[in-house]
Amino acid sequence: MRRRQGKVNRWVLTSLMAIAILLFFIVSRSVHTIKSRLYETKVQAAQLSARAFAIVKDYRLSILDFPIDSVNDPNGTGLIGLQFSPLTYGRSDLSDALTTTNPNFSAALVEMLYRLGVRAGDTIGINWDGTFPGLNIQIFAVCKTLGLVPVIVTAQSAGMWGANYPGFTWLELEQCLFNSRLWDFRSQFVTLGGEDDNGRGLPPEARDVLSQIADSFGVRLFTSESIAQAVSKRVEAFAGCRVLITVGLPVTNSGDPLVRLQSKIYLDRHAKAGNALVARFIATGRPAVNIAKPSRIALDYRLPVAPVPQPEIGKGRLFYERRYSVPLALVSAFIIIILLVLVVRYDVEYYFGVRTEDEKAAV
Repeated sequence: MRRRQGKVNRWVLTSLMAIAILLFFIVSRSVHTIKSRLYETKVQAAQLSARAFAIVKDYRLSILDFPIDSVNDPNGTGLIGLQFSPLTYGRSDLSDALTTTNPNFSAALVEMLYRLGVRAGDTIGINWDGTFPGLNIQIFAVCKTLGLVPVIVTAQSAGMWGANYPGFTWLELEQCLFNSRLWDFRSQFVTLGGEDDNGRGLPPEARDVLSQIADSFGVRLFTSESIAQAVSKRVEAFAGCRVLITVGLPVTNSGDPLVRLQSKIYLDRHAKAGNALVARFIATGRPAVNIAKPSRIALDYRLPVAPVPQPEIGKGRLFYERRYSVPLALVSAFIIIILLVLVVRYDVEYYFGVRTEDEKAAV
């Protein structure tokens, strides 16, 4: 075959470009949808969360006779509390609270824990408050689905829109779900929460109510002399845990009531994680998941923020993945490579009767 001498003709280059575009279009049309990794586990966890949500809603309406605010809780989940109450500590966004009422958030939790290497039988530490009861419930559902053993410490106060009024505190919801026999998880011990973990920032009557709730359920109420002691107590409780999950506004997460850690997975022991529980946990080489702003996690895992109406369970990009045909892509790439080699090394224009630029100049 005649070797190339001179430049490649523009007509040939244009033809190559047209062929490449055609092959790209063919490959792009080969996209198909498949079930994602852990599809069955994700769906199972989301369905269990939905069952627990229904139990809490029935408890709120039938037992407590607390009405649902259809404006601030447009999906009627019953998981949204008051903006302000005597038990409220700290600011939180309504959009974050609404985001955690989507049962499909459980799929993101499954994905995160799987990435961290958590498997059935592992023990995980949980440090939370009542700011996001919907998220707390979903973590329980994931623990049940994955066969995990949670060690739980609860700060009883809550942020805005959370479990923040008597009868609807997180400890009471935890007991309600325990009684439903969906799972047998309960807090190992509780604190009053607030800006020093001992109830600072809450009125005296609120501290009394929280103490009475803990006593009525037989859960030990821990009172510390300082934030450092409160953190050390948790570090001791989570000593045998493989992963730590921190949720909401507990001051013990960062060590400073004015500091809210980023919502993400902490893997690097040198990460900026404050100087309290999260920092001390990852310093041992174990990962921690902090969720102070659920909307951030939702965006990272392609979930809707504050969805209205509620998405269907098992639908979305966390459950299904778009894939292209790998064999077709490889064949297309092979064709392009062969054509490029032929055009660069051999004078294909000669066989089509096309003059090169050099031949035209010679004439």
